[in-house]
Amino acid sequence: MIIKQKPDRAKALSTSEQRYRTLVETMGDGLSEIDENQVTTYANEMLCQMWGRSRNEIIGKKVDQFLDDDNKKILSQQLEKRRKGERRPYEIIWTKKDGSKLHTIMTPTPYFDSKGSFKGSFAVITDISKQKKERSLLEMMVKQRTRELEDKTKSLEEVNTALRVLLRKREEDKSILEERMLLNVRELVIPYIERMRQAPLNERQEGCLDIMESTLNDIVSPFLHKFSLEFLNLTPSEIKVANLVKFGKTTKEIAHILNLSGKTIEFYRKSIRKKIGITNKNINLRTFLFTTK
Repeated sequence: MIIKQKPDRAKALSTSEQRYRTLVETMGDGLSEIDENQVTTYANEMLCQMWGRSRNEIIGKKVDQFLDDDNKKILSQQLEKRRKGERRPYEIIWTKKDGSKLHTIMTPTPYFDSKGSFKGSFAVITDISKQKKERSLLEMMVKQRTRELEDKTKSLEEVNTALRVLLRKREEDKSILEERMLLNVRELVIPYIERMRQAPLNERQEGCLDIMESTLNDIVSPFLHKFSLEFLNLTPSEIKVANLVKFGKTTKEIAHILNLSGKTIEFYRKSIRKKIGITNKNINLRTFLFTTK
């Protein structure tokens, strides 16, 4: 009978330990162990490369000596969390041997003795310097783009302001042109038409004058609502009547207020309609007067 020998347990354990060591030494992230006093008890090869220090410069040293004051505070706060069993990842910046900064994410795992006392922690240290640089570059590009957009917005606002000024000037010029047209018709044309009416005219001539006056009224009537009653060449009495019409007073009420006859008020109303160019048109006098300034 052949008796099989049991595997050498010590050799198996050594092989397993060797595999574990090879794994942690060649992993892509840093790995460290610190005790309850923040003294480093282990650092893998990758961590040494990341910090730019040898194992002898790391192991046995308090880990906070590789941090500036701000990051020492972060580590101290995180150590208190480790004592409570918390293992949430956090960002911290290490100072390398050459003085440059190393941005990392720490992923801690605290461990405790059989009595529940905190004894230290392991931490996987991931280098995020490249991502930080890319994020900083992206933030810089965003800021630059934001400035460019702000400059363009400012330019557009300036252009819009200039356009508003031009449009306002255009409206002013248009109003001046309309006013001049009305003045020219009122001062240079209408008086001659009135003088011609005073002369002996045959029926054909009367008809031509009516057509001329009606055409002129049609030309200027679109502009009349933009101007005050005084500008429409109304007499003071006509302005009084027009204002009362504007406020909804009837012919009888206006006659009583102004102490005039109803026929006189009707005469004023007809004269007002004629002067504002709505004679024989289906336009309410009060509605038209409401559109004047």
